Amino acid sequence: MKIRNAAAAATGFALLGTALAGTAQATPMAEDLTLSVSQSPALSTAEAAAAACRPGLSRTRSCQVVNASVTVRRNGVPVGQARFTISHQMTLQVKSHKWEETISVSKAQIISNAGGIRMGLKVSCGNPCSTSNKFPQGRTLGAPVSGKIGYTDNIKAFKSHGTASRYAFTFLKAGYTPGGFAYSSASYRCDDTYAKKPGQQRARQRPGCVFPQVTPTLTDMAGLPNIGPGIKKIQARGGHYGRPGSGHPLHYLTDKAKSDANRRAVCAGKTAPPGSAGPSCDEYPFASTREGGTALPAASRGITWVPVRENNRQGGMINKFELGNRLLNGDAFWVRV
Repeated sequence: MKIRNAAAAATGFALLGTALAGTAQATPMAEDLTLSVSQSPALSTAEAAAAACRPGLSRTRSCQVVNASVTVRRNGVPVGQARFTISHQMTLQVKSHKWEETISVSKAQIISNAGGIRMGLKVSCGNPCSTSNKFPQGRTLGAPVSGKIGYTDNIKAFKSHGTASRYAFTFLKAGYTPGGFAYSSASYRCDDTYAKKPGQQRARQRPGCVFPQVTPTLTDMAGLPNIGPGIKKIQARGGHYGRPGSGHPLHYLTDKAKSDANRRAVCAGKTAPPGSAGPSCDEYPFASTREGGTALPAASRGITWVPVRENNRQGGMINKFELGNRLLNGDAFWVRV
């Protein structure tokens, strides 16, 4: 799945820009170390060269880039500045509740009296999520540095948990009051909704995590010789439901009883007319969506008669798509044919 462009992905990030600078020392020549932070959704050529990844967001991957500076002040007057770029590369796992993030700080531009600034980082993600911080602490700004953050979300069976990473940077310089800033990652969601149920031999899938604000696209239907054209024909009329760019995505339905009712509402009691490709009734929107059955006006829905084998193949594709994107009840998705 491709990562979206930087301008679209920037909305997924919550930059707090919290100043943590302390109060000045009580001596007449007290010196303050202050810090400001900024984030650019579209990098300039120079900033792109310093970043470790291109900003963007997909269902399982995130690249967040923050342009930062530390300004050294003596009695309120700037006497130096360090400028650098912080890159975050996070890859979630759809079949594991454990994952990693790489945080990279670029080579800093040191101006005047900005040498000797040491950096620290704390990362949290909210209970029941926990972190293991392997980012080098106390390094002096100047040379590039990177490290990994390990995550574990101990989500309980049949539960889901939405959260985000919070990064708190601190900066120290001998004789100066410390400073720092904090911001957050894009929000992500971990769940164990496919856990083993009573009577089942095993779980449908292990716990895993995604960025739920990214709407995935189902593309496999294009390879089905009868179902693909049938969906395309239905998407071309009415509200164009499920077609990318229509503004009307489909929404996944996990209630099997409702899915069965949706299927009966449009297919029960009907037989394929002469000349049909097969005897199996295929409905669109899918029965396993909120838009299935007769939920939409007649102009926005329809059926296609297809071979049984092809309809079974489609069911397998939907199941694979559900697990691969960890679709929960009500999650939106597109269908491209």
